[in-house]
Amino acid sequence: MNYQQYKQSLGAYAADVHVASARAGRYAVAVGLGWVAFPFVVQTVLHPTDAVWLQMRLQGLTVPHAFTSQQAASGLIIAVFALAVLVLLQMVCTVLFYRRAQIEGSSVATPMLWPCSALAIGGVGNAIWWGCTGVFDPNGGLVGWSAAALTVGGELLCNKLGRDFVLGNGKVPVPYLGQG
Repeated sequence: MNYQQYKQSLGAYAADVHVASARAGRYAVAVGLGWVAFPFVVQTVLHPTDAVWLQMRLQGLTVPHAFTSQQAASGLIIAVFALAVLVLLQMVCTVLFYRRAQIEGSSVATPMLWPCSALAIGGVGNAIWWGCTGVFDPNGGLVGWSAAALTVGGELLCNKLGRDFVLGNGKVPVPYLGQG
């Protein structure tokens, strides 16, 4: 693939994402906010006392310097529950995004959103962390890429559930003027 073909396919992808986002409206915003929140929630599962710390701060309580094992276990349960709720919300918002976007393509999940998630959260987010702290953390880098993994899972789920579930019974995607 030469440079011109690459540039043309990248432009077509950007146009598809723009049209899909404009059609999806608030669901596009919800999917993006889920991408931003997901690495934080995954990190809280890895450090469950952060959930206890946040809960105590929100309640206006004095935060102790050390937490008991019971508090840490409680924080883990809270963080895992929050992660499960966020995954469910992200999957629902992804399905609603594709239902509203309705761009004609070979698969239901068109345009694919994982490159946007990988670039915005995995690439830029990790680069900002590395630039601000000056430390490259491989485990933190994997957490930063977790939103892209969630997006890939959501797109695979949409394609597996099929056109009728995602787009509605008997609906055919509406072509937009940019396609020939």
